[in-house]
Amino acid sequence: MTGPLRQGSAVAIAPDLIERYRDLHANPWPEVGRLIHESNVRNYSIFFLPTHNLAFSYSEYIGTDRAADRAKMASHQVMRNWWAECRPCQVPLSAPDGDRLWTDLEPIFFQP
Repeated sequence: MTGPLRQGSAVAIAPDLIERYRDLHANPWPEVGRLIHESNVRNYSIFFLPTHNLAFSYSEYIGTDRAADRAKMASHQVMRNWWAECRPCQVPLSAPDGDRLWTDLEPIFFQP
């Protein structure tokens, strides 16, 4: 890999839980940020499109084994607890991929 792997994903947010989801991300648990960083993810951002109740995430993966880093992050109880708080707010846009509710987006343009 010559640079970070850029990743975009999207999920709908349940209309009655939008404020809950916003509050969770306005005050994320410090351990969650640490685990994301330790899993070689950088520049992780979530954007919200209120007219469509749609959340979009962007991140860059800088490691060499994404599957192993994802598994390591998922093995931490703190992360599982965080996801348990967030998941009721999320509505998949397509059939869930295992436990993953977010749908990966196809990159179509990049300007470095």
